Amino acid sequence: MQHLKDLIQRYLKGRATPEEISALEDWYHSFDDSEVPLSLEPGEDPAQLKQRLLSRLLPVMQPEAPIKAMPRYRRYAVAATVALLIAAAGTTALWYRYKTIPKNEIAVHIPVREIAPAQKKALLTLADGSTITLDDAANGALSQQGGARVVKSSPGQLAYQANNSAGEVVYNTLSVPRGGQYQVTLPDGTKVWLNSASSLRYPTAFKGTDRKVLLTGQAYFEIAPNAALPFHVQTNDLDVQVLGTRFDVMAYADEPTVNATLLDGKIKVHDKILQPGQQAVWSPTAGQLRISTADVNKIMAWKNGLFVFNNMDLPTILREVARWYDVEIVYNTVPGKELYGGGISRNLNLSAVLRVLEENGNNHFKINGKQVMVLP
Repeated sequence: MQHLKDLIQRYLKGRATPEEISALEDWYHSFDDSEVPLSLEPGEDPAQLKQRLLSRLLPVMQPEAPIKAMPRYRRYAVAATVALLIAAAGTTALWYRYKTIPKNEIAVHIPVREIAPAQKKALLTLADGSTITLDDAANGALSQQGGARVVKSSPGQLAYQANNSAGEVVYNTLSVPRGGQYQVTLPDGTKVWLNSASSLRYPTAFKGTDRKVLLTGQAYFEIAPNAALPFHVQTNDLDVQVLGTRFDVMAYADEPTVNATLLDGKIKVHDKILQPGQQAVWSPTAGQLRISTADVNKIMAWKNGLFVFNNMDLPTILREVARWYDVEIVYNTVPGKELYGGGISRNLNLSAVLRVLEENGNNHFKINGKQVMVLP
């Protein structure tokens, strides 16, 4: 059991190797298929049975010492109490909670129509204003834009192949809707991963004295080195000058701050130079920039196929859920003040994610078309 505990803890922290993740999945399937007689209770479906059995198996995941209560929330004691391993559609999710709060048992709301997670879809706007719906386009060459050929290399991936011609520099925009995600390789070889509800405007060739792109939403960048042409990521509020290679920028209009997080190399935000593991947090309302140590695993979770929460309240979580599943959050009650921690696979249907939140908090949810109702 100690080996299992250590393995799950490494997975939660994003440190598990591919071999360890495979071993964890093998353990899960062997446990589910052979070691426990499957006996459904009245009204219980197989997914609920799997969840019930695993929640009983994993009390070994309790920490040796409880986390101290957070004074800001008077009656919400903060103590990591259980790890829950669930699986759906061949994917794995890990979850733990910070609190134990008694609550009335009510039925989980199961929607008539499941809402799937984000798909590989995006809209490409060309220099002449025409558009290409990339999720419908076949793999292969799509267009010639200035000095680059535009190619859909595989589902979810777009690439610009520079042909070294003296063609005119024009601009394209890659727009990823809510409920989508996409990757683009720019003509200099820079790779960009775009999260849901994001867009990137960029030239089809980088010429002159620098390389500039305009971002809304969130993206992760791996910059192709070129000391002669510095790279800039511009948002409505920040200009991130790249002095290194790997970083994440989040600039959603519905979030209170704009964040730039450095993984490797150096970036400059305003007059501050960040080191790896640091985050620049800009508050537009206060007009202030602060530098802090970043939770890199949480920041990069979206690119790695996870929701990761670390002392996050429900409204913050649901904003992220809304973008990923393209739904509207409607509050029919004041959300609870409990804080959540843990991870959930982004490959799960919406109802499975809401079920985990429901079982670890004081609020309940109902899906009504493209709306998620937050209930007492």
